[in-house]
Amino acid sequence: MRIIETVSKTLISSLCALVFCLITSQFVVGQTERLGIVQYTPIKGWTKTVKVDNVIAFSSFDQATGRFCIITLYGATPGTGNEQSDFTREWKNLVVNTIGTSETNPSTEKDSVDGWTVLAGGAPVDFQGSKSVAFLTVYSGFGKTVSVLGVFNDEAYLPQLVAFSGGMDIENATVPTQPVATAPLRTENGRLIIPMPTRQLTVADLAGEWGENAGITTTYVNRHTGDYAGFESLHFSDKMTFTSQGQYYSDFFALQNGKKIKEKTSGTVAVAGRVLVIKQSNTKKYVIRGWLELPDMTIIEVCGPWYNDDVIPAKIFTNPDQGANLNKTWIRKK
Repeated sequence: MRIIETVSKTLISSLCALVFCLITSQFVVGQTERLGIVQYTPIKGWTKTVKVDNVIAFSSFDQATGRFCIITLYGATPGTGNEQSDFTREWKNLVVNTIGTSETNPSTEKDSVDGWTVLAGGAPVDFQGSKSVAFLTVYSGFGKTVSVLGVFNDEAYLPQLVAFSGGMDIENATVPTQPVATAPLRTENGRLIIPMPTRQLTVADLAGEWGENAGITTTYVNRHTGDYAGFESLHFSDKMTFTSQGQYYSDFFALQNGKKIKEKTSGTVAVAGRVLVIKQSNTKKYVIRGWLELPDMTIIEVCGPWYNDDVIPAKIFTNPDQGANLNKTWIRKK
């Protein structure tokens, strides 16, 4: 028996490796139960507690030695669209704010299985006067997160924690998602009206390849004679790819005064309310103004961008005519 007195990076790294090894094999044995989209195997001989809806805990406590372990499963909740942001949010809510630790940004290990991205990491905590370890595993994907938190003060509990985390089976994108309903087609002055979405959009809704095309040609004249003085033109196409795990890829091509411009970049994407956030070397923020499902395509209308710490004016959210010159239409073919 090894009661934990100090927590080494080796212990955390080893635990990550063990969890990922079993997760990859999707090893499920014994009688299983379900918590929403999560199938899991209860730990035999441990006390099961249903804390609140969508949260289940298993605990073991040895009064003679003081050894204990608590494993809590948090069922699926909406994700942020980025796995690192998901882990940071869950760590703050489940460990920092609940148990307490000076480690607000623990090192993590990353893996993937069946379309889910898995981040795991831990840190020492003082749990009810006992030097312990908090180890968090967060599954991110398909617009959702599922978390498993283990808190223990003896390394002997590692096999049970590893078996529980690695033995879960989580439904993925094959589960149908609720479509975003839109109003019937309407036009105004010959222009198609793109109505607001009827529910909160997620990164999973954006998954796919989107295209944008635009062009500007400016002709200059001599203000005194009215003679032609040249022109300037910019025509471009941007092929943007979003993934349900929150990755963003851009393939940009432009002709500026006959000169070719090609640029491929990548980053992350997230949706916060009506704001679509793309992070690359800088941060671009767009306000979602419309969503339209057609038989052969999906159209999203956004307004922006605003960069980094720029504050988006409140009227952009409430007045569709405000900032209309910044509106952009992106199209995803089916």
